[in-house]
Amino acid sequence: MRVITTLFLKCPCCQSSQYRTSHFDVSAWNPYGAKCIFCKSIMQLDSNPALYHGQKIQTPSALVSCS
Repeated sequence: MRVITTLFLKCPCCQSSQYRTSHFDVSAWNPYGAKCIFCKSIMQLDSNPALYHGQKIQTPSALVSCS
């Protein structure tokens, strides 16, 4: 049986979710070897519980502007 684990990583500096991984970057502070492609910061696990439970995040229509 094959288990696939999905990690939701986020940059603590620029809030980006795009990263690259390298086995050269694995350390005690960066166990996944993931760095942001924009600012090169170490990525952290995203702490949004809605993503882990598959819930849809609703945005109030008053905050959305399409102009």
